[in-house]
Amino acid sequence: MFARLLVINGQSYVKRFSEDTGGIVILQHHLQRWWFLPSIWRVCFAILLGCDIGGIDFSRPFNLFSLLEDFLADGKCKTLHPEIFPVIVTLMRSGLKALHRNSSATPMSHDHKSNSPTTPPTKATPEAQEDLRPPPTADEKKENGIPSTVNAVQLPNDSQPASILRTVTRFLMDVHSRSVEFRDFAVSSNYVQELLFTLYPNVVDTPGIDPDTELRARESLVTPGGEDVLVRPLSRSSTTSAYAIRTVTTESAPTGLRPRLPSLRRVSSYVLVKSDKTNPQPAPVKLQPTRSSRHEAGGTPGTDHSIGEELLEMIIAVYADQILGRRDFLGLGLFMKVPPGIPEHQAFFESYILRNTLIQVGNTIRLDPAPLSEPRVLANIQRLAGHLGEAVFEGWFIDGAELVLEFLGSVLDYLQLPDVQQTKNVRLCSHIIATIREVLLRIILLRLSELDEIKQPGETIAYMERLVYWQAILFAIDDNQKYFLRLFCFLLYAKLVATDRQVRSCAADLWRLLLVHKTEETSQILKQAATGRGVELFKNFSRVTQVDNETFLAWVDESQNGLDSVLFGALSKAWAEFVSEENQNTQEAANIRISKRKDRLRQWSSQAVARDETIRRHETSGDHWRSNIYSSESIKRQRTTQDQQNAQTYNHTTWGKLKRSLERPCGLLEVCEPLKWQLDQTEGRNRMRLRTTIDLKPHLREFRPKREKSRGSSQRRRETVRSRRSTIGKTRSPVPNVSNDVEAGSNENTASAKQDTSSISDNEDDFELIDDTPNGGDYEDKNRKVLRSLHRDDQVEDVHNVSRIVGLEGSEGLLILGKHYLYLLDGLFQRSDGEIVGVSQAPQDERDSYLHMISGHDSGERPIISGKVEQDVRSWRRDEILSISKRRFLFRDVAIEIFFDDGRSYLLTTNNTNLRDELYQKLLNKASNPNGRALATVEEGSWRFDSIKDPADHPQSLGSRFTSVFAHHSSNPATRKWMLGEMSNFNYLMHINTLAGRTFNDLTQYPVFPWVLADYTSEDLDLSDPRSFRDLSKPMGCQTPERQADFRERYQSFAEMGDHNAPPFHYGTHYSTAMIVTSYLIRLQPFVQSYLLLQGGSFDHPDRLFYSIEKTWTSASRGSMTDVRELIPEFFYLPEFLLNMNGFEFGQRQGDGETIDKVALPPWAKGDPKIFIAKNREALESEYVSKNLHHWIDLIFGHKQRGDAALEATNVFHHLSYRGARDLDKIEDPLERLATIGIIHNFGQTPHQVFQRSHPARDDGKHNQKQIDTMAESLTRLPSAVFEIKDCVASLQYSSKLDRLMCSSPSKINIGPTYDKYMEWGFIDGGIRFFSGDTKKLIGLFEHVHVTQISCVLFVDSQTLVTAGEDCVISLWGVSYTTKSVDLQPKGSLFGHRTPITTLVASRSFRTLLSAGEDGQVLLWDLNRLEIVRKLTQGKPVTCAKVHDVNGRIMVCRGQDLSLFTLNGEVLVEQNVCTEEDRVVSCAFYEGSGNDWLKRELVFTGHAWGVVNIWNVAIRGGAFVLEHIKRMHHLDQAGYNIKASVTCVLPLAQRVYTGDEDGRVYEWQCVQRQ
Repeated sequence: MFARLLVINGQSYVKRFSEDTGGIVILQHHLQRWWFLPSIWRVCFAILLGCDIGGIDFSRPFNLFSLLEDFLADGKCKTLHPEIFPVIVTLMRSGLKALHRNSSATPMSHDHKSNSPTTPPTKATPEAQEDLRPPPTADEKKENGIPSTVNAVQLPNDSQPASILRTVTRFLMDVHSRSVEFRDFAVSSNYVQELLFTLYPNVVDTPGIDPDTELRARESLVTPGGEDVLVRPLSRSSTTSAYAIRTVTTESAPTGLRPRLPSLRRVSSYVLVKSDKTNPQPAPVKLQPTRSSRHEAGGTPGTDHSIGEELLEMIIAVYADQILGRRDFLGLGLFMKVPPGIPEHQAFFESYILRNTLIQVGNTIRLDPAPLSEPRVLANIQRLAGHLGEAVFEGWFIDGAELVLEFLGSVLDYLQLPDVQQTKNVRLCSHIIATIREVLLRIILLRLSELDEIKQPGETIAYMERLVYWQAILFAIDDNQKYFLRLFCFLLYAKLVATDRQVRSCAADLWRLLLVHKTEETSQILKQAATGRGVELFKNFSRVTQVDNETFLAWVDESQNGLDSVLFGALSKAWAEFVSEENQNTQEAANIRISKRKDRLRQWSSQAVARDETIRRHETSGDHWRSNIYSSESIKRQRTTQDQQNAQTYNHTTWGKLKRSLERPCGLLEVCEPLKWQLDQTEGRNRMRLRTTIDLKPHLREFRPKREKSRGSSQRRRETVRSRRSTIGKTRSPVPNVSNDVEAGSNENTASAKQDTSSISDNEDDFELIDDTPNGGDYEDKNRKVLRSLHRDDQVEDVHNVSRIVGLEGSEGLLILGKHYLYLLDGLFQRSDGEIVGVSQAPQDERDSYLHMISGHDSGERPIISGKVEQDVRSWRRDEILSISKRRFLFRDVAIEIFFDDGRSYLLTTNNTNLRDELYQKLLNKASNPNGRALATVEEGSWRFDSIKDPADHPQSLGSRFTSVFAHHSSNPATRKWMLGEMSNFNYLMHINTLAGRTFNDLTQYPVFPWVLADYTSEDLDLSDPRSFRDLSKPMGCQTPERQADFRERYQSFAEMGDHNAPPFHYGTHYSTAMIVTSYLIRLQPFVQSYLLLQGGSFDHPDRLFYSIEKTWTSASRGSMTDVRELIPEFFYLPEFLLNMNGFEFGQRQGDGETIDKVALPPWAKGDPKIFIAKNREALESEYVSKNLHHWIDLIFGHKQRGDAALEATNVFHHLSYRGARDLDKIEDPLERLATIGIIHNFGQTPHQVFQRSHPARDDGKHNQKQIDTMAESLTRLPSAVFEIKDCVASLQYSSKLDRLMCSSPSKINIGPTYDKYMEWGFIDGGIRFFSGDTKKLIGLFEHVHVTQISCVLFVDSQTLVTAGEDCVISLWGVSYTTKSVDLQPKGSLFGHRTPITTLVASRSFRTLLSAGEDGQVLLWDLNRLEIVRKLTQGKPVTCAKVHDVNGRIMVCRGQDLSLFTLNGEVLVEQNVCTEEDRVVSCAFYEGSGNDWLKRELVFTGHAWGVVNIWNVAIRGGAFVLEHIKRMHHLDQAGYNIKASVTCVLPLAQRVYTGDEDGRVYEWQCVQRQ
């Protein structure tokens, strides 16, 4: 498989495998112990030669014939992947090492009959003998390097270790001889070096050393000075003596030379001697070729010796091919290729290679000398001669001078043949031949000068005799080489005057030949040396040619003194110059070579380090990799199990939703039992949270009051809670965790949910999550838990861990930034490795450590109920992000608050400020409308943005900043509107709270509102009496002079203590804390849960609960020094928080035994919370409060909040309540941090100071525009109709931006906010069509939207379409527009009606849909979650309905009756508004501008008799009633009433439009009459 992978993918893949991943090194490391397996070799050869492994028969015997058939069947092969060759060589080394180790343990002679697989017999063929051998034993395997795990019985006969290595070497030699491409590879690669590294240990009998050791020993030899280095080359016979290499000095002059004369010096000089002598002496022992060595030893070589010979032949074959068959021979390069070792071993090994190479090349030339006539061969021999000369002079070629003489002599001898010498090629290469001859002459001089005739007389005589033999070569010098004769004469004369008689005789013979061949040149030398006696000296020397040696030597002895002075004296200078130049050149060349050698050693060292590091990493990661494989598979199993459980959970959740939809109100299986309610977080206009939704959490029934004496009940409650927590704590699951979200519409509510999920919970205990591998799993796999939650065609772009603050709890989850959507998922966590897991499986050090401290005490790890429901998923389009603001949480700058266009907002915290800022910037970049940039100019979304916008989030121009500094009034647009009366007090206070960072999402920074009334005892509330109001210029602690004096005295006492760590203060408690907020909202979820967290799990004593408005006012204004609380916004719009809708048991008061239930109201509220809220809101908007509200703003948000102004106003709170007092992140002690959070809860958090100067007062209404609520009686119809169409007026729409009124007929509706398109329905195909408003061109067609005909259509906004049909189904659609088309995507369907739907109305601000069927059933739906909220009272069929977009009031008209409901279904009014002959056809609320306070709540009803009635919703006699204000008639030109039904009424801020069934549209304006 691996071979096919490399071969098929080609060279680029092999290169990456080799270089990038170190795969070859790892293969070398792991495969070397499997060298004895034939299949490994076949695979390696297949990769090397690029053969498809699929075509190789591995069952064939492993021999040379089968290999040639497999890879050289056609006689051709290519070396495609040479990177694998080091693996082949490593296998050979491993095999040789094993065989060498075996033969070292059992040395044998040639006639020893052994069955050892490593010592082949000598009298039989290897194949025949190996067939008789038994399989190797385990010990033999160990000896041979064979893993013991391999079954010996399964090894075939042809796979015996020695036979495998011989087959491999022979195959490589055959491939080299047959393939030109392979020969090119051998020359251009490290082929020879790899073989040298393999052969080296077998030649020198040592494994070698590492490169660093040789590098450190370059200046001092590894062996101690004078010690011999033993070498046992190849032969393992017991009769073979090892060689000893001795380092000798060459500084002394040869015998006969004057000591003062210099001598030729080698860089290194080694002498080869026999190691079996006690005192080694120089002996005429020469290094012979391999075969000569073997026979000379007298023993039979071991198996590794024969394989070593074959390796040597492989090396020589490459060198011979370079010398005789190629151009540009660059040299043998042995010095750079020899493995690291001690110099003696390297010299021996290099000499061994050079000697055998020269013998082989010389034999080849002698057999066929013709190639010598080729210039390229001569050039190669020239370079070879130069390298040989350097090796001899530098001492790395032991006893190489004689062999070089023989080799070069034979070459030059052939080239001097007459017929050869006359050829053109030889004549052209004369300079090459001269260079070869010069190298030879230099070596002759070196060898002749170093021979010592006293110590080495035999060698001296033998060498001089060889010079006599090569006399033709020796004396065939040209004019440029005459200096050689002078130096030769000098050395020859030294031998002539030597002490040894035979040496002198040989010298005389050479003198005789010299005088014969070079008579004239010799004469000149002697004449120059003897000056005046040159002729006589030449004559005397010439006698040697006429006399015998004895006579000539006698004359030399007689004339020695004169001859010495002449020859030694005259020729010594030339010799000294020659020696100096040669020694310098040799030393320089040696230095360069050694420097290159050091570089090569460093390279090898770095390669070895890299290989070791690769192997180390591989070995280190090996176990880890294997464990990761196991872990990976385990993780896959775990993920499969998790995915199965997720699927079970998803299916269970889907079934739960289906079950709830069946059991909900108006469901098919409706369950008739009391419902529990919770406050929905959807914000309407002025940021009012009015709507309550069904709360399905089962824990609500377990809340109990605190009973001091009833221990049994308390004990049972604690046991119940403990058992529930222990049960929850045992469940740990990778299933996404459940959120305690306040809007968890998908939560389970009955005990059957527990039963349904028992099997799932049981399965979760069967496994635990395993940490993923560092590189395991791709990005999508890590996000697999959330992929199901994504919208179609969306993808994850960024993931952030956040905590969603809900009351006093933090729900950990993920904020996912998708390509098109933003997602908020509870109960999930992204680990640092990118894996998304459940929060319970997240590392504790990566989670937010502040979450369990939010309530002020360590609540520990929150139990997470697994397996019951899927995590709550919320998603919004990017263009639905309305605003993003940075917030602080627990005085830490780590939060952001995101406001969405659907009225929801979320406070999200991160671990630190940097993460918050990063997330904030990404959200700004992702959002289509960050901070309302686009919505500011869009009519349908601007009102919501105006209620939350912060000028700090928008850059100011220099002019606006300059104006804001010097203007008398604030530059905030909201302040200017409020001052001009264009904004109500309530809306302005909400806006200031938002600017100050106060939010509904954080109970510690809940919006603050003032007490405005002081009269909670009167039967009737008189808002014209200033005594009915509190003093807004003073804080709650100063409402009475006595109380103010007490607080000032307290401040003075603290100031006198002088504690710098605790500055003095007036109030130790705050006007707004989490406890105050939750105590106000204790009857409403989700605030009950937060209250219980603060109280330790149970309600406080009944007497300390919020149960009376009057008692609370008394306590806060004068009754208690620890109570200075203010109010919350709900006191002015939400009557439900005063009722105990969920039936909580708060206990009984101790004094009178009264049961705590709903809040006791002031007498003037007549026991109705709705009346109390209405009166309280009316008081807030009263003239007195409007004139004095700026004083209270100064105290809470303005300049009297801090500093001297606060001290003067008796308005100083505990220093920890102010921003910047303590940095929680700098507190390292967890207990101290927890205590500080508790103090913050107790002392509260003072809002951010919005105003630095005194807040301006409100004008007295001089600039107020008159509106219809105060001038409805003066409404007058304009004379002519605004529109007259040919059909009934079904709807009227007005665009303030375009200042345009749009009118549409039935089955047609104009699409805002630009109104450049319209939609029609009512076609026979049950479809809808979109048209361009300008061209009337069809731009969208959608058929069969419902099964039956469409009965009603409504646009909630420009991107949300609601359709209802006669099939009783309500469908919601997402609408997207381009310039030329409209696209419709389904969002969901609503089921609940059992009769065709006749009426659809919606409130965009409260995200509420009202639908009515033919049977008169009226249902309210939540457009955010697409769920039913409640059903209203059922009666006669509904003719029309409307939802107030500001206060949430619902108006339903049935014939002559009109009913008003609160948004939460409470009946306000049920009243008959016309006679029996008439009926209400249309209706509308007057909403003003949306931000202002309406003094009268007006209702318009359009009747069938062409009349429009205006009604005022008033409180009379403790109840809400409709008071008739004005009747408006549709009159013709004659002044008669037109009996055409008024089908549409559109009240605007200062005018009203009405339309009738005849197609006329009239405008009504307020006309002031004098």
